[in-house]
Amino acid sequence: MFDFYLTQYGGSILGPIAKILGAILNAIYNFLSNFGIENAAVSIVIFTFIVNLLMLPMTIKQQKFSKMSSVIQPELKAITDKYKGKKDEASVLKQQEETRALYEKYGTSPAGGCLPMLITFLVFMALYRVIYAIPAYVDQIYVIYESVAKLVTENTEALKYLADNATSLGVSTSGWGENLTEAMLENQNYIIDILNKFGSTHWDTFSSFFSGAQATEVVGVADKIKDINGVFGGLNISETPVTKLFPGIIIPILSVILQFMQTRLMPNNANPDPDNPMAQSLKSMNVTMPIISGVFCLFFPIGSGLYLIAGNVFRIIQQFFVNKYMDTLNVDEMVEKNQAKAKAKRERLGLEVSDGSIKNVANNKSVKSLGDLKTDKNKEKDTDNISGKYKKGSIASIAHMMEQVDEKNKGDK
Repeated sequence: MFDFYLTQYGGSILGPIAKILGAILNAIYNFLSNFGIENAAVSIVIFTFIVNLLMLPMTIKQQKFSKMSSVIQPELKAITDKYKGKKDEASVLKQQEETRALYEKYGTSPAGGCLPMLITFLVFMALYRVIYAIPAYVDQIYVIYESVAKLVTENTEALKYLADNATSLGVSTSGWGENLTEAMLENQNYIIDILNKFGSTHWDTFSSFFSGAQATEVVGVADKIKDINGVFGGLNISETPVTKLFPGIIIPILSVILQFMQTRLMPNNANPDPDNPMAQSLKSMNVTMPIISGVFCLFFPIGSGLYLIAGNVFRIIQQFFVNKYMDTLNVDEMVEKNQAKAKAKRERLGLEVSDGSIKNVANNKSVKSLGDLKTDKNKEKDTDNISGKYKKGSIASIAHMMEQVDEKNKGDK
């Protein structure tokens, strides 16, 4: 279903992230090996905790935005209801301007929660690359596989066995060329790609192609790899629960239960607003996503399921304390800080928004913001005439101001 390279991933976006995460995993494994703990599963658990801890600032930022959104939502809904059913260009533009003005009022933006989510997603995808390619990132594990890979290059039957089973093991061979055997002879990393997918049955069959001292060495490496990849109940991180249903089924069950628990701890998830379509959509996702993660864990190698379980355990603990922290935050103070940051940013760009008007504080050139307003003196006089009809600085005055200035600009043309 999914193909992965087990050599280091070289993508322009995920590649560098995977290398950083791989370096962290390598350091963890080397540290634990000093105490006689040579187990990839233990390293993955600690690795997952550390990565989630590093992402804690992103998590807090995202939840601050969610808390701010809950305050903005009633006013945003009022704007949406105001223009409900109005599809003409003028109404659409007015709705957009009033929405922008609303976010400006609270010193935030609709994209405020997107960046943390994007970063979280990129790290998540890069983590999979690392977990699926542990020998490529953990030096000590690579050396163990390397000793067997050298023996394989001298054994025609073993090479053929690897070539015949590469696809069924989920190893992508695109780019290897038409002759997989020749490709493996030229690059032993391809051999390690396949060996890393071996379960107990594969190792038993594979070792039968060797004899004498070589057979002893292969069996010894196989036992070592089984210990390194071992989890519990005879499972190892390279196997899938669907091929070893018991006790493998425990992995997807734990993943589903823990993710349900974690989503219930998220703010506004326990009792979503029935009148808020976005909240209802989020409620549906909170039901479907744990089930999807359980399906993934059922068909993916146990190592990836272990990562999801460890991540959920960490986030449950983390969410408990983050919720305590969020309860101490004052929304009004958050608004003031956001507005101060937004003002500082506008000043750096040479812009300043004050009382519903936009001024270029750097020079008198036109600026693009809230409808591409031009701040020459004549237009300022026109916009000043609005104050008698609308409350100064209100959303309505800003929206009406846009309309007045647009009409003026058309007249100038």
